[in-house]
Parts: sequence; structure tokens; C-alpha cells
Amino acid sequence: MNTIRIAIVGLGRRTFKKALTTIGDDAERWQLVAAVDPDERAHRSFQSQFPGVPVFQDVKDMLEWDKGAEGNLIEAAYVAVPHHCYTSVIPHLLSAGIHVIKEKPAATSPEELMLYPSLAKANAVTLSIASQRRYGDSMMQMKKWLAHLGGISSVEAKLKLCISDLDEGWRAKNALAGGGAMADVGWHLLDTVIMLARVDPDSVPNVAYARLFHVRQSQRHDCEDSAEVILEFPSTPNLITAHLTVSRVGHKEMEEIIITGEKATMTFDGSETWVHFDPATGKESLQYNSSRALADYQSDFDSMFTIFHNQVRAAKGEVPSALQHDCSSYAEQDLVVTRTLRAIYQHAHKQGVEQACPSAEQRRTNLTLGTLGNDEMLTMDWPKIDGVVEDAVIKQLHEDISIYSNGGVFKQFETEFKEYHGAASSYALLHNSGTNALHALYFAAGLMPGDEVIFPVYTFHATCSPAMHFGIKPVFCDAESNGNISPRAISRAITAKTKAVVVTHMWGIPCDMPAICSALNQWPRVLLFEDCSHAHGAKINGQPVGTFGDGAAWSLQGQKIVTGGEGGITLTKHADFHYRQLILGHYNKRCKIETPPDHTLNKFALTGAGLKNRAHPLAIAIALTQLRQLPAFHAWKTKYASQLTVQLSSVAFLELPLKNTDPDVEPAWYAYVMRFKAAQAPRGRTRERFVEELHAKGLVDVDIPKSTGLLHQEPLYNKPQELLPYIYTKDYTPHHGDNKLDEFGGAQAFYDEAIKFPIYATAEGQAATDRYVGSILEIANAWLHGDAP
Repeated sequence: MNTIRIAIVGLGRRTFKKALTTIGDDAERWQLVAAVDPDERAHRSFQSQFPGVPVFQDVKDMLEWDKGAEGNLIEAAYVAVPHHCYTSVIPHLLSAGIHVIKEKPAATSPEELMLYPSLAKANAVTLSIASQRRYGDSMMQMKKWLAHLGGISSVEAKLKLCISDLDEGWRAKNALAGGGAMADVGWHLLDTVIMLARVDPDSVPNVAYARLFHVRQSQRHDCEDSAEVILEFPSTPNLITAHLTVSRVGHKEMEEIIITGEKATMTFDGSETWVHFDPATGKESLQYNSSRALADYQSDFDSMFTIFHNQVRAAKGEVPSALQHDCSSYAEQDLVVTRTLRAIYQHAHKQGVEQACPSAEQRRTNLTLGTLGNDEMLTMDWPKIDGVVEDAVIKQLHEDISIYSNGGVFKQFETEFKEYHGAASSYALLHNSGTNALHALYFAAGLMPGDEVIFPVYTFHATCSPAMHFGIKPVFCDAESNGNISPRAISRAITAKTKAVVVTHMWGIPCDMPAICSALNQWPRVLLFEDCSHAHGAKINGQPVGTFGDGAAWSLQGQKIVTGGEGGITLTKHADFHYRQLILGHYNKRCKIETPPDHTLNKFALTGAGLKNRAHPLAIAIALTQLRQLPAFHAWKTKYASQLTVQLSSVAFLELPLKNTDPDVEPAWYAYVMRFKAAQAPRGRTRERFVEELHAKGLVDVDIPKSTGLLHQEPLYNKPQELLPYIYTKDYTPHHGDNKLDEFGGAQAFYDEAIKFPIYATAEGQAATDRYVGSILEIANAWLHGDAP
């Protein structure tokens, strides 16, 4: 029997009680090689039992260690972490080619659930859900005996536990657990009932009744501790009704399932399964005992790990693939359970949790579950401040709140940022804003008074404004139909005086970098810089933006896809550019560490150039949690953007961004910017009116982006001598090139027609995206039929 090397992620009570016992007692199947948990106390407990096994605080640290191991040690991982942490753990493991078995629930939403299998398939690994009751002897026996019952009419199921400290840990918070008793212990009961009562494999049960209760008022948990649910399963000829009772505050723990059929009734009390026949049949009752006292007893957990072992070996081609069906066949079951759980919460929240005062967190959960009325205000709360972010900030508070060197969280972020962009040999440097990051790049490039620098005329002003402090003359270029700078306009604007070209990947859609790079091949001395502040994770032909030129800058501010509240980062392949950025704003320790002793700039290491650009460690600790979730964010954003494009393609007066995007381009979807085509709209209908009607429907995040406009109209660029007289002379005249000030037709048209919509980055965005689609189609239909207000 081949031994599989396994890692443990999450050293909670369940892991110590169940998983480690199962793995430790089965040395023929499993070799424990690593563990992960952020809690030092868990480390000590683990190492007292497994002294030779390394334990890490973070999955990324473990994977980095595994890269250095000969042949990569880790083949599989058991993951048991708080529900809200799965999206920052599972994608990394699957992407590293590691087979995963994760604790329930399968996911906190159907959308999240569909993300994981796609990653598993792409990396040729398996993914299983640790709903261990599925694999136990009792469940197998109940499924076999269903045939004795005849047509099923009803199911009664109860699962009551007594958990003393409901107000401690992540389970006390709805936003972290994805729900209360129903999402936690109720997952197992729901899984069992659906598996036994769903006659039609294509059906999803209807939620006829759902009520959530907060019974234990003495504790401050903001989610339900008990639930009552009635489900209706479509069946021929009769409807099957299932009544579920779930509680985490049962004064006596119990589990009971009663399935009533036409010919017999089956009961299960947690250990014994019975089938009682109609007395008229003369048949004796059937009994099955799954007690631990029996000699051949195998726990549900043991059975589950045995099947997972077979599944991994089948994926590796070591055993027949027929053994793989044991786990993979549950994928559809997971989806049905997840959808049913969402429907239960949606139904129940219409009545509200029965408690004295629902918390603000509970009300926010109601919003993400899609229970808002048609006209209630919908706003995107970003970044999502969850337990992962809170834990990172608290951890950083106790480590360091000011970093003078290139160590700690700065080193972690810069290293992982380079790795994400496939630029391990390049230089990454954190700054306190995206604006200062660009300023540092321009300083590094040695921009001088009179140098011509080409910029997009349509961009946020911070792309250009820092360069004005070096006395450059901005040369603006027109935009293509997607709002990005035109390669042809760049070609026309380059002269012998051109020092650099700066491009902005507007709204997360990459510029036409192949065409731009081709144009610059004829001018090898002209530098190319990328402003990627909107474009975290965007790619062209698989190559990340920010890696095409001599340097790039990203903002980590506010609403950016990867955010720390404030911050910025640069990436360059030139060592001298890196050293000059250090000297500009990272004086003393870091300059002394990284600037070579014989470099001409080393003598300035103590004082630098007199500026301070260092980022704040707390901001970078937050941003690091976001960077590690960027693959998942990108997957969700791409999904929602595709949904908008497909479902809104029939609206004639909206030009959608994907129509202007090459299939080899992967946008970051910082925002979804449509163009309102007045010529295709009904007479009298305008962009402004369209946005007003969307606002009236509560979609207040819809925006006409006025702060991002045509820069040539701004005084800073055509009259800089009035603001910066110590840099620009009184006789300064702006550069017109081949364009007069009013001839940026492409950019002007985009600006006049643009409407910006938010694109969500998590599973909770599905309800919002559905609402955007519905509202837009409703308005468009009303306009088409002339009955708009």
C-alpha cells in the first residue's frame, strides 16, 4: 500500500481529536510531513505529539518550504480552518498541485463551490469535502435499506449539540462562519436528509418554512443557535416533506432520523438503525448497530480518509480510476446542499432571527444574501474586513508597527508580489501611496527639465502629476475605444526629445502592450512605464501587466483590488532604478542594507534625498491578506463581468467593455465601464437619466466617473508655472504636438459616454450582480416600450 505524504492545515480541536488520530494510527497510508496554524499554543501542542514534523504559521510559508524540499514533499492536505479562511487557503494548495480534503461546509456559497473544482481540474488534483457521515457504515446501511420503505412520504431529522461557549471564536460571528447553527452542525443533517430523500437527482428541494432562533440570550453571538426548517422534495407521485431541527444549545445531545414510507419506517438514533415493517406484512424488523463496541467498527472519519487515500492514488494513476467515484460522485450533492442552505437563509431572513436586537453584522449578512428590497440601497463594502484581516492586523500590532529595513511583512509582501508576477529576479519596493510610487519611478528614471514624457490624456491625474516636479513637458495622447492610450497616437508623438512613455491600464483592462512595445522597438532609448493601479492581476497572453517595460507602479489605496487602505508598490528589472528609489524615500537602514558599498549612491544612504516614502506595516499586513486572495478575487470578478456582458448584450444603447477586448487579454475588472450610446437610446433618454433611474432603484454605486478626465484641460499641465514657479519659467507653453487642445476625440467620446459599475470580488457579489442585471434590463425594457417614468 503506497504511503501518501500529507500536511495538516488548521490545528483546532477537531484536528487533534479526529484527523491526527486517524492519520497517526494509519502509518501504512499516511505520512505526516507538515502542519500550519497561526496560533503558537497550537504549535506547542502539535510538536509535543509530533516533534519531528515542521509547523508553520501560514500556508504560503509551508509551500515555500515545500518548494525547497527535494521532489516536493507534500502530496495531500487536510484543511480544517474557520469558514471565512478557506478562500485564502484552498486556492494556494490546489494551485501548488496538492490534493485537498477540506472540512465542511463545501463552501459558503454555490459560486465559491464552483471555483474550487475548476482550480482542482486545472492542476490535475482532487478535492474532497470532509462530510464524514456520508462515508460511515450507518449511512451506507440506511441507503441500502431505503428500498424496503416503498414510496417515502416524510422525513424527520434532529441534531442537537450542547456547545457551552457560543460567544467565543469565529463561530460567534455570522460574517466569519457564513451562518450559525444551520451552516455549522446543520450542514451534516442537511447533507444526510438530502442524500436520503432526494429521489430525483436533478431536483433541488423547496424551502417551505425556515426559522432561525437565538435562544441563549446570555451570550453575545450574532447568529442563530437553533433552527427549524421544512423542505419539500419533488417526487412521483407524492411530495416528500422533511422537517429538520438543528440546535447548538440542546440541553441533551441527540441525533434522530425517522423516514416514513409506504411499506415501512426507518429510524436512526445515532448508533442503531432499524426498519419497522407494517405488521400486516408479517416481516420482522431489521436492525443494524454501528456501535464502537463492535469488533469490526470503523469510524466515519476512518472510512472517509480511506476513500480519500484511494482517490489520491487513482488521480496519480497508482490504482484503477474506478475507486475515484467514491468522492467525486458527491460534487453534485455538495452543490445541492450549498444551494439549499442559501435558500434556507434567504427564506429565514425575511422573518429575521428571533432575538432581541439583530446586530449590524447580521443586517449586513442579510444584504449579501440578497434579501434587500428592490429599492433599498446597495453598496459594495470593500475591502472586506473579515477575520483574516483582523487577525493579520492584530498579529502585526504585536510584531512591529514601524519597519526601517526590508524585513518582516515588507519582505513577505515584496517577495510574494514578485512571485505572483513571475518576476522573482526583479526588484519590488513598497511605498506609502501609488502616487509616491510613480514619483519614485520617475526619479529613478532621471527625468530632467525639458524632457518630453508621453502620457494618456484620459487617466487619473496621479499618473502624470508627480512627473511635473521634475520639470518635464507632458505630451498627451488620445485614447482607443476602451479608454486606453492609443499605440498609433504614441507612434506619432515620439520625437528625439521623448524620454519616456507612461501607459495606464484604465479600469483594469490592459493596454495594447504588444503594439506599444512594437512601436517602441524603433526607439530603444525611450523608457516604458506602466501605471497598474487599476490592474492587479490583469494579463496579456498570460504575461502579467507591469512586466512589459522598465518599471511599473501599483496603488494599494482604498478601493483598489489589492488594498491596505493606503500604500503603493513598484516593480523594476533595473538595479539602478531600485537603488535610486531607495535613496529618494527609504533612507538609512534599508539603503545601507541594499545599496552596494561601491555604488555611487551609497554615500547618500544615511540621509537619502530627504523624503520619506515608507509604507505602514499595518497597511501592508492588510494588503498581504488581499494579495494572497488575488487569484480568487480575479476568478469572481471575471465571472461577474462575463455575466454582465452575456446578460446585457441585448441592450442596444450600452456598449460593453468585453466587446473591445482581445480574447488573449485577461482584465482585472477594477470596474466595469460601459459606454452609453445616445444614438441607439430612445429619444430624450440620456446617460444622466439612466444613472438617475439606477440610483432610484438603490444602485448608488453606479457612477459617471468625472474625476478621471482629460488631463490636457487641467491647469497643472498647461499652466504649471503658476503653481510650480521654482521649476517652470513664466514663458512655459504646453506641448500640442499634432493635436490642438480640443482634438482628443477618442478620449473625449469615452469620457462623455462612460458609466462605471462595481465588480464584486467574492461569492457574496452574486446577489448584487443579479440585481444590477435585473435593474438595467427593467429600465431598458421600460424605455423601449415608452413607459419609463
